[in-house]
Amino acid sequence: MKISSIVLNNFIQYYGNVVINLETNKDKNIILVGGKNGYGKTNFLISIVWCLYGEKIIQIDESFKREVQKESNYQKFIKQSLNWKSRDDGKSEFSVEIQFEDIDYPANLKVNDNRLLIKRVFNTQKVEESLSILNTDGQELFFELEDKISFINDYLIPLEAAKFVFFDAEKIASWAELSTKDEGSVLNDALGKLLGLDLFENLKDDINTYIDNLRKESAPSNLREQIDNTEQAIKLNARKIEEIDLKSALNDNEVQELKKKINEYQIFLNQNSKKETSSINREALYSEIVKLLERKTIIEKQFNDLSEIIPIAMLSGKIEEVIEQLELQSQVKSTNESNAEITRKMENFIEQLFNKPPEPEDGSMSFRNKVFYSEKAQVLLNELFNVSDEFNELKLELDLNKADTDLIYKAFQLIKQQSKELFETTISDFNSIRITLTEAEKNIKILDSVLEDETILETITKNDEAERKKDKIIAENGALKIQKEKLESDNNRLNQQYTLQLQKSSGNQIIKKKISIAKKYIDSLQTFIDNQKRGKKEALASKLIAELQKLMHKMQNGHSGFIKDSRIDILPDGKGLKVSILDSEGNEIPKETFSTGEKQIYISCLIKSILSESIQNYPIFIDTPLGRLDHEHIENILNNYYPDLSSQIILLATNNEVTPRRYSMIASKISKAYLIVNEDKKSFFKPGYFQSYENKN
Repeated sequence: MKISSIVLNNFIQYYGNVVINLETNKDKNIILVGGKNGYGKTNFLISIVWCLYGEKIIQIDESFKREVQKESNYQKFIKQSLNWKSRDDGKSEFSVEIQFEDIDYPANLKVNDNRLLIKRVFNTQKVEESLSILNTDGQELFFELEDKISFINDYLIPLEAAKFVFFDAEKIASWAELSTKDEGSVLNDALGKLLGLDLFENLKDDINTYIDNLRKESAPSNLREQIDNTEQAIKLNARKIEEIDLKSALNDNEVQELKKKINEYQIFLNQNSKKETSSINREALYSEIVKLLERKTIIEKQFNDLSEIIPIAMLSGKIEEVIEQLELQSQVKSTNESNAEITRKMENFIEQLFNKPPEPEDGSMSFRNKVFYSEKAQVLLNELFNVSDEFNELKLELDLNKADTDLIYKAFQLIKQQSKELFETTISDFNSIRITLTEAEKNIKILDSVLEDETILETITKNDEAERKKDKIIAENGALKIQKEKLESDNNRLNQQYTLQLQKSSGNQIIKKKISIAKKYIDSLQTFIDNQKRGKKEALASKLIAELQKLMHKMQNGHSGFIKDSRIDILPDGKGLKVSILDSEGNEIPKETFSTGEKQIYISCLIKSILSESIQNYPIFIDTPLGRLDHEHIENILNNYYPDLSSQIILLATNNEVTPRRYSMIASKISKAYLIVNEDKKSFFKPGYFQSYENKN
């Protein structure tokens, strides 16, 4: 599947009909789109995502979700996409068209060729949105919206896979910081769609819902009332969480506006401060305060992350005792099993020696002599192999399965990695920054106190008010976060309670039989899904480490001990996958310890590995393709990553990322190059790249 062209009509910076040809071939599979910041590279990417998914755009990227929440709803958010010049001209519609080719249509859909057009239109006056899927004759292939959405999701680019197809290479570094649960969920959704397992997952969920409904309908009236109450409580909490998310997003928006105002006030004060009153440069001092605040935010986040494992760290002594007991159990079990095996072999040896042919030529040995020599052989063999005839027993034995044991070992490993020194260093750094920040803010106030100009004094007052308001909103958001965490915790408890309540309702014999049969279907589906995942996870892990070895320079030039291997585990109950990066000793390396560039490389390699397992070949759109990578990583990713990432790759870059020398490194793979030009506040695509590079056809 490929995208042959895109048409943007009055979408944000793009005034009128703006067309870009994206055709590629087997030898030249890269389209390079250059543009200065603010000219429309990111909005070009957003236009494609919006055209395909409409209001479901919020499910693809957290930043999209936050932007929508800031405007309180999707309609208000998307209305702002109308080009401002076209609005002045009295126009009220904007649209995006995407021409696809090499489509695998469903068998029941009669089409002339393998091309189609997706078009989404939004009318700001009527606040109406329409989606069309047209064949090459301009005829609608579907008439129901649900059918159109299903076709895009099943035969074009699945919503769950979109974050691996349209992404900002710089921002994806944050994926390396996802919790095990969130990372597992992302991988589970993506792999499910890319491998076609989502159909079976959905079927399993539907059967579970069917079982829950059976239990609920057959429950006694008092139990059904409890179930209904629990359901309502879960829904109420979910609504409260949505309200908190909305309020937090609006607060974030206000904080950003206040920060802009504060920055404007500070620039004015820096320019108008009386430099002769002090040897201190106010502008440099304020710049230092900004950097200190940024560092303070980073350390606060680090401490919050560390605080999550403080309860485990407090129990480190007990956990170590449990590990010692588990190791002792393992040792005793191994010794007992070894002794038992040796004893069995010795008994077999003695039996074969004295009671099985051949016998001595001068007659068989007497029974008495056999007993004598067999007992002597037993003693000698016991001494020779150091076998005890006593079975080792433990006063205490922990009854844990392998999953529980692995969890304990991983918890202890985490405590060792996040050592006492790390806690102390984080707290020390925070206190040091706080003291330095207080001193710098004090010096700013001293400088400003001698200013007498009325306008300057008024600006200082406005700045102080904005600072107080900003701090108040930030504190409010902190309280909202705590409320949200409590509601989420309550819902986890309520969901468990809901499950237990349903299980209390067994129903009559007919209901029991239906539930029993349904469970067999679920077990069969789960077994199939797990087998598919087990089959893929090894291939995925191998491809991931192979990609890392090509791209990450710490694995080269004598740094092989940094990253040696990768492992992918299926989470309990099949709830996703966990990716582990291992050092030369087999210990897991926390991905949080990677630099920003290394995180970007790791996630990029993971994306490529996942896409290589897909049953479909997708066009890949990447904004900020070289992100925060250093020189060596940039060369690696240009030479060894992008050229074979997909049959069609669209890179949206600045001239600082893809310089003339870097352009030449991939020139043989570039099918076309464009430059986004902005004239009279209108953006369009001009053939050729920065510095008048010719368009490659």
